[in-house]
Amino acid sequence: MELVERLQQIVGQDNVVTSEVDCLGYARDMSVHFGPPDMVVFPENTEQVSEIMKACNEAKVPVIPRGGGTSVTGAVLAMKGGVLLNLIRMNKILEVNLTDHYVKVEPGLVCGNLNAALAKDNYFFPPDPGSAAIATLGGMINTNASGIRAVKYGTTKDFVMGLKVVLADGSILKTGTIAPKSSSGYDLTQLFCRSEGTLGVITEATLKILPMPEYSISARLEFPSIETAGAAVTEMLTTGIPIATCEILDNVSIEVLKKAISLEAAEGVNCMIMLELDGHRAAVEEYQGKVDTIGKKHSMMFANWTDDMAEKAPLWEARHKLVPAMSRLKPGYRLVPLMEDFGVPLTKIPETINQIQKVGDKYGFPIATFGHIGDGNLHATFIMDVKKKEEWDAVKKIAFELVDITSEMDGTMSAEHGVGMAKAPYIGDEVGDTGIKVMQSIKDALDPNDILNPAKMGLSGSIEDIYARNAFDPLKDGSDQVITFGSEVDNEIVACIQCGFCRLGCPTYGQTDMETLNARGRVSIAFQMLTGKLEPNQEMAERLYQCMLCANCRFTCPASVDVAAIVQAARQRVVEKGYLPEVFKQFMVDTIEKGNPFGEKKETRTDSFPKGFEAKEKAETLLHLGCVGSYQDVKIIPSIIKILEAAGEDFTVLGDDETCCGYVSYLVGDMATFDKAAEINLEKFKKAGIKNLVSTCAGCHKTFGHLYEKHGHADGYKAEHAVELLDRLIQEGKLKFKEGKDLKVAYHDPCDIGRHMGIFEPPRNVIKALPNVELVEFALNRNLAKCCGGGGGVKAFDNELSGDIGFERIKQAIAVGADTVVSACPSCKNSLNQGAARARKEKLGKIKVMDITELVAKRLA
Repeated sequence: MELVERLQQIVGQDNVVTSEVDCLGYARDMSVHFGPPDMVVFPENTEQVSEIMKACNEAKVPVIPRGGGTSVTGAVLAMKGGVLLNLIRMNKILEVNLTDHYVKVEPGLVCGNLNAALAKDNYFFPPDPGSAAIATLGGMINTNASGIRAVKYGTTKDFVMGLKVVLADGSILKTGTIAPKSSSGYDLTQLFCRSEGTLGVITEATLKILPMPEYSISARLEFPSIETAGAAVTEMLTTGIPIATCEILDNVSIEVLKKAISLEAAEGVNCMIMLELDGHRAAVEEYQGKVDTIGKKHSMMFANWTDDMAEKAPLWEARHKLVPAMSRLKPGYRLVPLMEDFGVPLTKIPETINQIQKVGDKYGFPIATFGHIGDGNLHATFIMDVKKKEEWDAVKKIAFELVDITSEMDGTMSAEHGVGMAKAPYIGDEVGDTGIKVMQSIKDALDPNDILNPAKMGLSGSIEDIYARNAFDPLKDGSDQVITFGSEVDNEIVACIQCGFCRLGCPTYGQTDMETLNARGRVSIAFQMLTGKLEPNQEMAERLYQCMLCANCRFTCPASVDVAAIVQAARQRVVEKGYLPEVFKQFMVDTIEKGNPFGEKKETRTDSFPKGFEAKEKAETLLHLGCVGSYQDVKIIPSIIKILEAAGEDFTVLGDDETCCGYVSYLVGDMATFDKAAEINLEKFKKAGIKNLVSTCAGCHKTFGHLYEKHGHADGYKAEHAVELLDRLIQEGKLKFKEGKDLKVAYHDPCDIGRHMGIFEPPRNVIKALPNVELVEFALNRNLAKCCGGGGGVKAFDNELSGDIGFERIKQAIAVGADTVVSACPSCKNSLNQGAARARKEKLGKIKVMDITELVAKRLA
């Protein structure tokens, strides 16, 4: 029996992925390296993992355990192909014991989700890496992740009480105890911490948790130099002040942030310290006074303290936004992590930072150094043009000089990110030949066939050159295989550092857990197209056309990468190569020949017009009603006409002469059809002599108000969405309302006028102006609002996926107590109506869906 078939029997056919395109979605992480697996397997419990390991061990096929994929070092890449064991669906909290201060969890549980659950009982799990919102606990254990609270609370290993581990041969090992302490035998629990999946697959962890401190206060301290700041922090820590977090930014970091986020710092400030104190309030306030005293002793220029949660966020903004700011300093440049995570003794931090800056000056690379000064952990970051070989050569020299600096300071090359592939070439310099031999002997004893995450951590088969398996080689070497999308899109692709924060926003990933159904995976596909490694094909087209183009990912991405633009450009190339999905081909024909993508007759376009309505021959304002509103809805058109007539507005419509704006053709990447549709519309607009163009459809407004101009079809008219017009009419007193039934309305932000066009407040103003209508907000709203499920053409291409996403949005509305969902787009209304029908069928609740024009029209006096 072939391995694939055997694995399918263990986890089910749908949980074994062998598509080349889907496997490429797992071929990269934040490192420069590249390593695609041969298949991806999603287990759901320890028993399945055990059977998978038995099968792979017998076949001698590599297995790479993976969680959130937030590695910076290539630790989760398939160096030798094989099975990528995706543990993301093993994400349950199995037990919470507050009395004995522990939880039992599965490895795919995200750290932030654990803390959200514990917060209800005022408990927390202290390790807090920068990726806590997406990092899984299994990965944190395997790398001994830490974060900003390590100075007081320690690292992940300090909170691991016991593990359940599946070994290479499928046997199941239980380690540790829930007792407070033990001295029974070897500490096998700690052996698997920071083992990076090379010794076994963690399937369950018992973790220590703590009560939340009753009070905390944060501060930003400003100093004239690294030396004065370092001396101050050293004295604070050595005189017993229990600092909870303590971060440092050097002068290069400060200058970067001044440009990127307009960080304000007084003249002469060359170092910032961000710290937090927590505990009993009286004690914290006493320590606050001591911090101020010590700071002033060491030339502290300014201290800004706050215990207000709303004020803490901007205080820490500089620290959290530095890395994405680096990624956006120059178009075409990218953050490249190589030797970025070393640790040195606390007293040597000022000297270390000075040495780093000298190296940067030597090679002409400003290096921003920041990190956890309280525990000696520094991150040296810089950006480079990945298309310039000379910069790659210089960066390699910088990396090795940083290795030397770390050694001179008696430090460690990896304080919290692990070794993986990136640091494998020089880990021997730190642990020594004997250390490598001991590590290898442990590996050989537990995994004699070398199938568990092979060729990592300096063990057998590891890379010897830090640029081996470099994903950027085609760009670096100027390969003629590189096929540009144009500099604007190319730069967006390069700017993506593959961190994975897009998972927080992507609606299709939320339904599938698949990387190629996530923004990061789609960027990986585009990257392979850019570098000439992957030609358009049917599998690629399927994944690209399952993207909503909703742009939610852009607002969860630390670097604000425009993934929607990347996917749309990739779709254009797919169309050029003849892979436009069949479902869209007739749409394109009908858009031009019949004036709508649905193939409906032109003369039926006005069927939902109010009886007796006659359009004026001429008016400065043209009301464009759109294809969905005209052919798939019967309430929006009469509602908007009723409103405009009540306000005494001078407007007209094109009636059955109205034609599609072409937005669908733009979405699917058929630019020839889009351009033709734009030309047809512009001719009609000129003939009508319009000055204002009002749309009820979000997609139409984006097309008329942005896309036409961007693609050379602007004609001087002012585009306005109906919600903007309604808001203005209400403010001008032209609309009067009557009381009606009490409603709790949740406003759903359409992606096309929300994130894409920034229209958030006008619809809310309109709803608030209506008598007996209470506006309640979705938990995720405005820039973070989830898609209705109908975006990007997905409703036509994958109706099941579209329906699941719309259903999720309706459940979110029910959760906030809404009885009505209102949107400002007929397509959103259509998708949400389907979700509401499903909610009724599944007896989750009854909720009505309306367009905002309907709500306003019903309340007119």
